[in-house]
Amino acid sequence: MTAATRLAHLMFLGLVFATTAQAEEIAEGVIASGTPFETRWRVYDSEVAGPTVLVIGGVHGNEPSGHRAARQIATWPVNRGRLVVLPAANPPALAARTRRIPGMDGDAGDLNRHFEVIHDEVRPTGSAAPAIWRFVESISPDVILDLHEGYGFRAAGSKSVGTSVITHREVDDPGQQLMLRAANQGIEDPRRRFVELDGMVAGSLARAAAVALGTEAHILETTWKDQPLSRRCRQHRRMVAARLVALGMCGDSEPLVDMIVDPEDARPRIALFDGAGAGNASQGRRFEAQLPGCRVERLGSEDIRAGCLQAFDAVIFPGGSGSGQAEALGVPGRDKVREFVDEGGGYIGVCAGSYLALDNYTWGLRLVPMDSHDRKHWRRGNAILTIELTEEGRETFLKSESVREIAFRQGPLMRPSEDPENDATVDVLAWFRTGVGRNGADPATMIDTPAIVRVGFGAGRVLLFSPHPELTDDMEDWLRLAFDWAAEIKPVPQAAPSR
Repeated sequence: MTAATRLAHLMFLGLVFATTAQAEEIAEGVIASGTPFETRWRVYDSEVAGPTVLVIGGVHGNEPSGHRAARQIATWPVNRGRLVVLPAANPPALAARTRRIPGMDGDAGDLNRHFEVIHDEVRPTGSAAPAIWRFVESISPDVILDLHEGYGFRAAGSKSVGTSVITHREVDDPGQQLMLRAANQGIEDPRRRFVELDGMVAGSLARAAAVALGTEAHILETTWKDQPLSRRCRQHRRMVAARLVALGMCGDSEPLVDMIVDPEDARPRIALFDGAGAGNASQGRRFEAQLPGCRVERLGSEDIRAGCLQAFDAVIFPGGSGSGQAEALGVPGRDKVREFVDEGGGYIGVCAGSYLALDNYTWGLRLVPMDSHDRKHWRRGNAILTIELTEEGRETFLKSESVREIAFRQGPLMRPSEDPENDATVDVLAWFRTGVGRNGADPATMIDTPAIVRVGFGAGRVLLFSPHPELTDDMEDWLRLAFDWAAEIKPVPQAAPSR
Protein backbone atom coordinates (compact mmCIF):
# COMPACT_ATOMS: atom_id res chain seq x y z
CA MET A 1 0.00 0.00 0.00
CA THR A 2 1.48 3.38 -1.02
CA ALA A 3 1.49 6.46 1.20
CA ALA A 4 -1.23 8.04 -0.95
CA THR A 5 -3.42 4.95 -0.64
CA ARG A 6 -2.98 4.85 3.11
CA LEU A 7 -3.88 8.53 3.37
CA ALA A 8 -7.03 7.93 1.34
CA HIS A 9 -7.91 5.10 3.72
CA LEU A 10 -7.43 7.45 6.69
CA MET A 11 -9.72 10.00 5.09
CA PHE A 12 -12.37 7.34 4.56
CA LEU A 13 -12.19 6.56 8.27
CA GLY A 14 -12.83 10.19 9.16
CA LEU A 15 -9.20 10.96 9.99
CA VAL A 16 -8.90 14.38 8.40
CA PHE A 17 -5.85 14.76 6.19
CA ALA A 18 -3.99 18.06 6.52
CA THR A 19 -0.72 18.26 4.58
CA THR A 20 1.85 16.20 2.76
CA ALA A 21 5.42 17.05 1.88
CA GLN A 22 8.71 15.64 0.62
CA ALA A 23 7.37 13.24 -1.99
CA GLU A 24 4.76 11.65 0.29
CA GLU A 25 7.29 10.81 3.00
CA ILE A 26 5.74 13.08 5.63
CA ALA A 27 2.03 13.44 6.29
CA GLU A 28 0.02 15.18 8.97
CA GLY A 29 -3.63 15.19 9.91
CA VAL A 30 -6.13 15.36 12.74
CA ILE A 31 -8.48 13.00 14.53
CA ALA A 32 -11.67 13.83 16.46
CA SER A 33 -12.07 16.88 14.24
CA GLY A 34 -14.50 19.51 15.50
CA THR A 35 -14.53 18.16 19.07
CA PRO A 36 -12.65 19.25 22.21
CA PHE A 37 -10.40 16.21 21.59
CA GLU A 38 -9.28 17.26 18.13
CA THR A 39 -5.60 16.51 17.90
CA ARG A 40 -2.89 16.15 15.28
CA TRP A 41 -0.92 13.14 14.13
CA ARG A 42 2.22 12.95 12.01
CA VAL A 43 3.75 10.09 10.02
CA TYR A 44 7.16 9.68 8.44
CA ASP A 45 6.96 6.97 5.78
CA SER A 46 10.35 5.83 4.47
CA GLU A 47 8.67 4.15 1.48
CA VAL A 48 10.86 1.13 2.30
CA ALA A 49 9.14 -2.01 3.55
CA GLY A 50 9.41 -2.34 7.31
CA PRO A 51 7.51 -2.15 10.60
CA THR A 52 5.09 0.56 11.67
CA VAL A 53 5.80 2.08 15.08
CA LEU A 54 3.22 4.26 16.80
CA VAL A 55 4.39 6.64 19.54
CA ILE A 56 1.70 8.21 21.74
CA GLY A 57 2.00 10.99 24.31
CA GLY A 58 -0.32 13.15 26.37
CA VAL A 59 -2.85 10.52 27.45
CA HIS A 60 -2.63 12.03 30.95
CA GLY A 61 -2.46 15.82 31.03
CA ASN A 62 -0.29 16.05 34.15
CA GLU A 63 2.51 14.01 32.55
CA PRO A 64 4.16 16.61 30.30
CA SER A 65 7.28 14.68 29.32
CA GLY A 66 5.26 12.11 27.40
CA HIS A 67 3.58 14.81 25.33
CA ARG A 68 6.76 16.83 24.80
CA ALA A 69 8.96 13.86 23.99
CA ALA A 70 6.41 12.60 21.48
CA ARG A 71 6.31 16.05 19.89
CA GLN A 72 10.11 15.92 19.59
CA ILE A 73 10.09 12.36 18.25
CA ALA A 74 7.59 13.44 15.59
CA THR A 75 10.47 15.28 13.89
CA TRP A 76 12.54 12.09 13.44
CA PRO A 77 13.15 10.47 10.04
CA VAL A 78 13.45 6.72 9.55
CA ASN A 79 15.04 4.80 6.69
CA ARG A 80 12.79 1.75 6.90
CA GLY A 81 9.10 1.37 7.73
CA ARG A 82 6.86 4.07 9.18
CA LEU A 83 7.06 6.19 12.32
CA VAL A 84 3.63 7.48 13.37
CA VAL A 85 3.27 9.92 16.28
CA LEU A 86 0.20 11.14 18.16
CA PRO A 87 1.78 13.68 20.58
CA ALA A 88 -1.32 15.02 22.34
CA ALA A 89 -3.90 12.28 22.82
CA ASN A 90 -5.88 14.22 25.45
CA PRO A 91 -5.85 17.97 24.64
CA PRO A 92 -8.34 19.09 27.35
CA ALA A 93 -6.35 17.40 30.12
CA LEU A 94 -3.05 18.72 28.75
CA ALA A 95 -4.43 22.26 28.71
CA ALA A 96 -5.64 21.87 32.31
CA ARG A 97 -2.49 19.97 33.38
CA THR A 98 -4.68 17.32 35.01
CA ARG A 99 -4.51 13.54 34.86
CA ARG A 100 -8.18 13.24 34.05
CA ILE A 101 -10.42 14.89 31.51
CA PRO A 102 -11.57 18.13 33.17
CA GLY A 103 -14.89 17.83 34.95
CA MET A 104 -14.80 14.03 35.20
CA ASP A 105 -13.78 11.91 38.19
CA GLY A 106 -12.42 8.41 38.65
CA ASP A 107 -12.04 6.01 35.75
CA ALA A 108 -14.66 7.95 33.80
CA GLY A 109 -12.17 10.81 33.51
CA ASP A 110 -9.08 8.65 32.93
CA LEU A 111 -8.59 8.25 29.18
CA ASN A 112 -6.31 5.27 29.80
CA ARG A 113 -9.24 3.32 31.22
CA HIS A 114 -11.47 3.83 28.16
CA PHE A 115 -10.15 1.00 25.95
CA GLU A 116 -12.05 -1.92 27.39
CA VAL A 117 -11.47 -5.37 25.87
CA ILE A 118 -14.42 -7.79 25.84
CA HIS A 119 -13.88 -11.21 24.22
CA ASP A 120 -10.73 -9.93 22.51
CA GLU A 121 -12.63 -7.02 20.99
CA VAL A 122 -11.92 -3.43 21.99
CA ARG A 123 -14.97 -1.38 22.89
CA PRO A 124 -13.74 2.19 23.45
CA THR A 125 -15.85 4.42 25.67
CA GLY A 126 -16.15 8.15 26.24
CA SER A 127 -15.66 11.04 23.83
CA ALA A 128 -12.00 10.63 22.86
CA ALA A 129 -11.19 6.91 22.88
CA PRO A 130 -13.30 5.85 19.84
CA ALA A 131 -11.48 8.23 17.50
CA ILE A 132 -8.09 7.22 18.88
CA TRP A 133 -8.88 3.54 18.51
CA ARG A 134 -10.09 3.98 14.91
CA PHE A 135 -6.79 5.70 14.20
CA VAL A 136 -4.79 2.87 15.80
CA GLU A 137 -6.70 0.24 13.82
CA SER A 138 -6.25 2.17 10.58
CA ILE A 139 -2.46 2.22 10.77
CA SER A 140 -2.19 -1.35 12.17
CA PRO A 141 1.01 -0.73 14.14
CA ASP A 142 3.56 -3.45 14.78
CA VAL A 143 4.81 -1.66 17.90
CA ILE A 144 3.11 0.86 20.22
CA LEU A 145 5.17 2.95 22.64
CA ASP A 146 2.93 4.90 25.03
CA LEU A 147 4.84 7.60 26.96
CA HIS A 148 3.86 8.27 30.59
CA GLU A 149 5.20 9.48 33.96
CA GLY A 150 4.87 8.28 37.53
CA TYR A 151 5.27 10.18 40.79
CA GLY A 152 7.96 7.97 42.34
CA PHE A 153 10.84 5.62 41.58
CA ARG A 154 9.72 2.00 41.49
CA ALA A 155 13.24 0.70 42.14
CA ALA A 156 13.33 2.73 45.37
CA GLY A 157 10.23 0.98 46.70
CA SER A 158 7.56 3.41 45.51
CA LYS A 159 4.13 2.05 44.72
CA SER A 160 4.22 4.27 41.64
CA VAL A 161 5.10 2.69 38.30
CA GLY A 162 7.48 5.59 37.66
CA THR A 163 10.81 4.78 35.96
CA SER A 164 9.76 1.48 34.46
CA VAL A 165 8.95 -0.21 31.18
CA ILE A 166 5.64 -2.05 31.33
CA THR A 167 5.09 -4.88 28.83
CA HIS A 168 2.02 -7.10 28.54
CA ARG A 169 3.19 -10.11 26.52
CA GLU A 170 6.19 -12.31 27.29
CA VAL A 171 7.00 -12.49 23.59
CA ASP A 172 7.77 -8.77 23.75
CA ASP A 173 10.29 -9.06 26.61
CA PRO A 174 13.37 -8.62 24.34
CA GLY A 175 12.10 -5.21 23.29
CA GLN A 176 11.47 -4.34 26.92
CA GLN A 177 15.00 -5.32 27.94
CA LEU A 178 16.77 -3.35 25.23
CA MET A 179 14.81 -0.20 26.14
CA LEU A 180 15.68 -0.71 29.81
CA ARG A 181 19.36 -0.94 28.93
CA ALA A 182 19.14 2.26 26.90
CA ALA A 183 17.28 4.16 29.61
CA ASN A 184 19.69 3.09 32.34
CA GLN A 185 22.80 4.34 30.57
CA GLY A 186 24.55 6.73 32.94
CA ILE A 187 22.17 6.15 35.89
CA GLU A 188 24.46 5.12 38.76
CA ASP A 189 21.97 5.29 41.63
CA PRO A 190 20.22 1.89 41.73
CA ARG A 191 17.16 3.51 43.29
CA ARG A 192 16.63 5.56 40.13
CA ARG A 193 17.18 2.84 37.57
CA PHE A 194 14.40 1.76 35.22
CA VAL A 195 12.87 -1.62 36.04
CA GLU A 196 10.70 -4.08 34.16
CA LEU A 197 7.03 -4.52 34.99
CA ASP A 198 4.60 -6.98 33.45
CA GLY A 199 0.86 -6.80 32.98
CA MET A 200 -0.87 -3.58 31.97
CA VAL A 201 -3.88 -2.09 33.68
CA ALA A 202 -7.25 -3.01 32.20
CA GLY A 203 -8.66 -0.31 29.97
CA SER A 204 -5.29 1.03 28.86
CA LEU A 205 -4.64 1.70 25.20
CA ALA A 206 -1.42 -0.33 25.10
CA ARG A 207 -3.08 -3.39 26.67
CA ALA A 208 -5.98 -3.16 24.22
CA ALA A 209 -3.59 -3.17 21.28
CA ALA A 210 -1.60 -6.08 22.67
CA VAL A 211 -4.69 -8.21 23.33
CA ALA A 212 -6.92 -7.35 20.37
CA LEU A 213 -4.34 -6.65 17.65
CA GLY A 214 -1.41 -8.78 18.76
CA THR A 215 0.71 -5.65 18.74
CA GLU A 216 3.98 -5.36 20.63
CA ALA A 217 3.05 -2.70 23.18
CA HIS A 218 5.01 -0.99 25.94
CA ILE A 219 4.23 1.77 28.42
CA LEU A 220 7.36 3.83 29.04
CA GLU A 221 7.20 5.51 32.45
CA THR A 222 9.58 8.20 33.67
CA THR A 223 9.35 9.88 37.11
CA TRP A 224 8.51 13.55 37.53
CA LYS A 225 9.64 13.82 41.17
CA ASP A 226 13.00 15.60 41.58
CA GLN A 227 13.80 15.40 37.87
CA PRO A 228 13.73 18.26 35.34
CA LEU A 229 11.46 17.97 32.35
CA SER A 230 14.41 17.91 29.94
CA ARG A 231 15.84 14.78 31.60
CA ARG A 232 12.53 12.95 31.49
CA CYS A 233 12.07 13.82 27.82
CA ARG A 234 15.58 12.61 27.06
CA GLN A 235 14.86 9.31 28.81
CA HIS A 236 11.76 8.84 26.68
CA ARG A 237 13.65 9.73 23.51
CA ARG A 238 16.46 7.33 24.41
CA MET A 239 14.06 4.39 24.88
CA VAL A 240 12.15 5.06 21.66
CA ALA A 241 15.36 5.50 19.67
CA ALA A 242 16.72 2.20 21.00
CA ARG A 243 13.60 0.35 19.84
CA LEU A 244 13.75 1.93 16.38
CA VAL A 245 17.41 0.95 15.98
CA ALA A 246 16.68 -2.65 17.03
CA LEU A 247 13.89 -2.78 14.45
CA GLY A 248 16.32 -1.67 11.75
CA MET A 249 14.44 1.59 11.16
CA CYS A 250 17.54 3.71 11.70
CA GLY A 251 21.24 3.11 12.06
CA ASP A 252 22.24 4.91 15.24
CA SER A 253 20.22 6.04 18.22
CA GLU A 254 22.28 9.03 19.41
CA PRO A 255 21.54 11.36 16.45
CA LEU A 256 17.83 10.71 17.01
CA VAL A 257 18.05 11.26 20.78
CA ASP A 258 19.67 14.64 20.12
CA MET A 259 17.11 15.68 17.46
CA ILE A 260 14.65 17.89 19.33
CA VAL A 261 13.26 20.30 16.74
CA ASP A 262 12.16 19.83 13.16
CA PRO A 263 14.76 21.28 10.77
CA GLU A 264 11.85 22.46 8.61
CA ASP A 265 10.13 24.33 11.48
CA ALA A 266 10.33 27.98 10.47
CA ARG A 267 9.44 29.37 13.90
CA PRO A 268 12.15 31.05 15.99
CA ARG A 269 13.72 28.41 18.23
CA ILE A 270 14.60 29.03 21.87
CA ALA A 271 16.29 26.61 24.24
CA LEU A 272 15.32 27.11 27.89
CA PHE A 273 17.77 25.59 30.37
CA ASP A 274 15.99 23.58 33.07
CA GLY A 275 18.79 21.49 34.54
CA ALA A 276 20.11 21.66 38.09
CA GLY A 277 20.37 25.25 39.28
CA ALA A 278 17.36 26.43 37.27
CA GLY A 279 14.04 27.35 38.86
CA ASN A 280 10.94 25.21 39.25
CA ALA A 281 8.42 23.99 36.69
CA SER A 282 6.16 27.03 37.08
CA GLN A 283 9.07 29.29 36.14
CA GLY A 284 9.55 27.33 32.93
CA ARG A 285 5.88 27.61 32.03
CA ARG A 286 5.99 31.36 32.70
CA PHE A 287 8.92 31.82 30.33
CA GLU A 288 7.21 29.76 27.63
CA ALA A 289 4.01 31.81 27.94
CA GLN A 290 5.96 35.01 27.35
CA LEU A 291 7.61 33.83 24.13
CA PRO A 292 4.70 33.80 21.67
CA GLY A 293 5.28 32.49 18.18
CA CYS A 294 8.45 30.61 19.20
CA ARG A 295 9.34 26.93 19.47
CA VAL A 296 10.56 26.71 23.06
CA GLU A 297 12.17 23.49 24.26
CA ARG A 298 13.63 22.65 27.67
CA LEU A 299 17.25 21.58 27.49
CA GLY A 300 19.27 19.99 30.27
CA SER A 301 22.98 19.66 30.79
CA GLU A 302 23.23 16.36 28.92
CA ASP A 303 21.41 17.87 25.93
CA ILE A 304 23.79 20.81 25.85
CA ARG A 305 26.89 18.66 26.19
CA ALA A 306 25.60 16.57 23.28
CA GLY A 307 25.48 19.67 21.06
CA CYS A 308 21.70 20.15 20.94
CA LEU A 309 22.06 23.95 21.18
CA GLN A 310 23.12 24.09 17.55
CA ALA A 311 19.50 23.62 16.44
CA PHE A 312 18.38 26.81 18.24
CA ASP A 313 18.58 30.55 17.65
CA ALA A 314 19.14 31.45 21.30
CA VAL A 315 19.34 29.97 24.78
CA ILE A 316 17.82 31.34 27.99
CA PHE A 317 19.40 30.65 31.36
CA PRO A 318 16.76 31.58 33.95
CA GLY A 319 16.69 32.36 37.66
CA GLY A 320 17.86 29.90 40.29
CA SER A 321 21.55 29.47 41.10
CA GLY A 322 24.28 30.59 38.73
CA SER A 323 26.90 28.38 40.36
CA GLY A 324 24.43 25.48 40.38
CA GLN A 325 23.82 25.85 36.66
CA ALA A 326 27.56 26.06 36.02
CA GLU A 327 28.21 22.91 38.06
CA ALA A 328 25.45 21.04 36.24
CA LEU A 329 26.88 21.99 32.85
CA GLY A 330 30.42 21.13 33.83
CA VAL A 331 33.37 22.37 31.83
CA PRO A 332 32.30 20.55 28.62
CA GLY A 333 28.81 22.03 28.82
CA ARG A 334 30.07 25.53 29.51
CA ASP A 335 32.42 25.22 26.53
CA LYS A 336 29.45 24.21 24.37
CA VAL A 337 27.51 27.31 25.43
CA ARG A 338 30.46 29.60 24.67
CA GLU A 339 30.95 27.90 21.33
CA PHE A 340 27.25 28.31 20.51
CA VAL A 341 27.33 32.06 21.20
CA ASP A 342 30.70 32.57 19.52
CA GLU A 343 29.32 31.00 16.35
CA GLY A 344 26.29 33.32 16.26
CA GLY A 345 23.80 32.06 18.84
CA GLY A 346 21.98 34.34 21.26
CA TYR A 347 22.26 34.19 25.06
CA ILE A 348 19.69 35.65 27.45
CA GLY A 349 20.40 35.52 31.17
CA VAL A 350 17.90 36.36 33.88
CA CYS A 351 19.18 36.77 37.46
CA ALA A 352 21.11 33.51 38.00
CA GLY A 353 21.59 33.23 34.25
CA SER A 354 23.26 36.64 34.37
CA TYR A 355 25.61 35.58 37.15
CA LEU A 356 26.56 32.63 34.94
CA ALA A 357 27.63 34.89 32.06
CA LEU A 358 29.85 37.26 34.09
CA ASP A 359 33.62 37.50 34.09
CA ASN A 360 34.87 37.16 37.66
CA TYR A 361 33.71 33.68 38.66
CA THR A 362 35.91 30.65 38.08
CA TRP A 363 32.79 28.80 36.93
CA GLY A 364 31.47 31.69 34.81
CA LEU A 365 31.01 31.65 31.06
CA ARG A 366 32.82 34.98 30.70
CA LEU A 367 30.60 36.11 27.85
CA VAL A 368 30.28 39.68 29.14
CA PRO A 369 33.14 41.99 30.24
CA MET A 370 31.33 42.71 33.51
CA ASP A 371 32.10 41.56 37.06
CA SER A 372 29.73 40.76 39.89
CA HIS A 373 30.07 43.63 42.38
CA ASP A 374 29.71 43.27 46.18
CA ARG A 375 29.70 39.49 45.95
CA LYS A 376 29.77 39.18 49.73
CA HIS A 377 26.22 40.53 49.93
CA TRP A 378 24.57 38.71 47.03
CA ARG A 379 21.70 37.77 49.38
CA ARG A 380 20.55 41.36 49.53
CA GLY A 381 16.84 40.47 49.36
CA ASN A 382 13.81 40.74 47.11
CA ALA A 383 12.02 43.96 46.24
CA ILE A 384 10.25 45.99 43.60
CA LEU A 385 12.87 48.45 42.40
CA THR A 386 12.97 51.44 40.08
CA ILE A 387 15.02 51.26 36.90
CA GLU A 388 15.65 53.88 34.26
CA LEU A 389 15.90 52.81 30.64
CA THR A 390 18.58 54.36 28.46
CA GLU A 391 17.90 55.40 24.89
CA GLU A 392 19.11 51.97 23.73
CA GLY A 393 16.84 50.34 26.30
CA ARG A 394 13.77 52.24 25.15
CA GLU A 395 14.56 51.26 21.58
CA THR A 396 15.09 47.59 22.46
CA PHE A 397 11.92 47.22 24.52
CA LEU A 398 9.78 49.56 22.40
CA LYS A 399 9.03 51.89 25.32
CA SER A 400 8.63 55.65 25.26
CA GLU A 401 8.82 56.12 29.03
CA SER A 402 12.15 55.60 30.73
CA VAL A 403 11.36 55.06 34.43
CA ARG A 404 9.84 51.70 35.34
CA GLU A 405 9.36 49.42 38.35
CA ILE A 406 10.58 45.83 38.15
CA ALA A 407 10.82 42.73 40.38
CA PHE A 408 14.26 42.03 41.84
CA ARG A 409 15.30 38.68 43.34
CA GLN A 410 18.95 38.96 44.36
CA GLY A 411 20.34 39.34 40.87
CA PRO A 412 23.93 40.47 40.24
CA LEU A 413 25.24 43.97 40.73
CA MET A 414 27.33 44.53 37.62
CA ARG A 415 30.38 46.69 37.00
CA PRO A 416 33.03 46.72 34.24
CA SER A 417 35.45 43.81 34.49
CA GLU A 418 38.96 44.50 35.69
CA ASP A 419 40.45 41.89 33.36
CA PRO A 420 37.89 41.14 30.63
CA GLU A 421 38.28 38.14 28.35
CA ASN A 422 35.75 39.73 26.01
CA ASP A 423 36.64 43.37 25.34
CA ALA A 424 33.51 44.24 23.34
CA THR A 425 31.65 47.43 24.22
CA VAL A 426 28.77 46.92 26.65
CA ASP A 427 25.51 48.78 26.12
CA VAL A 428 23.65 49.55 29.33
CA LEU A 429 19.91 49.28 28.65
CA ALA A 430 18.74 50.21 32.13
CA TRP A 431 20.17 51.48 35.44
CA PHE A 432 18.99 50.74 38.95
CA ARG A 433 17.74 53.97 40.55
CA THR A 434 16.73 52.38 43.87
CA GLY A 435 18.21 49.53 45.84
CA VAL A 436 17.51 46.93 48.50
CA GLY A 437 19.76 45.90 51.37
CA ARG A 438 19.22 42.98 53.71
CA ASN A 439 21.62 40.58 55.40
CA GLY A 440 24.15 43.34 55.86
CA ALA A 441 23.97 44.77 52.33
CA ASP A 442 23.88 48.52 51.75
CA PRO A 443 20.99 49.46 49.43
CA ALA A 444 22.94 52.49 48.21
CA THR A 445 25.49 50.15 46.64
CA MET A 446 22.93 49.19 43.99
CA ILE A 447 21.96 52.68 42.93
CA ASP A 448 23.29 53.72 39.53
CA THR A 449 24.61 50.25 38.68
CA PRO A 450 23.52 48.49 35.45
CA ALA A 451 20.28 46.56 35.68
CA ILE A 452 20.13 45.33 32.05
CA VAL A 453 23.07 45.12 29.64
CA ARG A 454 23.82 43.75 26.19
CA VAL A 455 27.04 42.99 24.33
CA GLY A 456 28.41 41.07 21.38
CA PHE A 457 30.46 37.89 21.84
CA GLY A 458 32.13 36.58 18.71
CA ALA A 459 29.40 36.33 16.10
CA GLY A 460 26.69 36.10 18.78
CA ARG A 461 24.83 38.43 21.11
CA VAL A 462 24.29 38.41 24.88
CA LEU A 463 21.60 40.22 26.90
CA LEU A 464 21.48 40.06 30.70
CA PHE A 465 18.72 40.99 33.14
CA SER A 466 19.72 41.35 36.78
CA PRO A 467 16.01 41.76 37.74
CA HIS A 468 13.03 39.68 36.57
CA PRO A 469 10.89 41.14 33.76
CA GLU A 470 8.93 37.87 33.54
CA LEU A 471 7.68 38.41 37.11
CA THR A 472 6.64 42.02 36.49
CA ASP A 473 3.25 43.16 35.22
CA ASP A 474 3.30 44.99 31.88
CA MET A 475 6.70 43.51 30.99
CA GLU A 476 5.36 40.28 29.49
CA ASP A 477 6.81 41.19 26.08
CA TRP A 478 10.34 41.97 27.28
CA LEU A 479 11.66 38.42 27.02
CA ARG A 480 10.47 38.12 23.44
CA LEU A 481 11.98 41.51 22.59
CA ALA A 482 15.25 40.47 24.23
CA PHE A 483 15.22 37.35 22.08
CA ASP A 484 14.49 39.39 18.97
CA TRP A 485 17.62 41.44 19.63
CA ALA A 486 19.78 38.43 20.55
CA ALA A 487 18.67 36.53 17.43
CA GLU A 488 18.79 39.68 15.25
CA ILE A 489 15.10 39.56 14.44
CA LYS A 490 13.29 42.80 13.69
CA PRO A 491 11.19 43.47 16.82
CA VAL A 492 7.42 43.41 16.51
CA PRO A 493 5.18 44.56 19.39
CA GLN A 494 3.60 41.51 21.04
CA ALA A 495 0.20 41.35 22.69
CA ALA A 496 0.48 40.62 26.41
CA PRO A 497 -0.41 36.97 27.17
CA SER A 498 -3.32 36.19 29.45
CA ARG A 499 -2.21 35.68 33.04
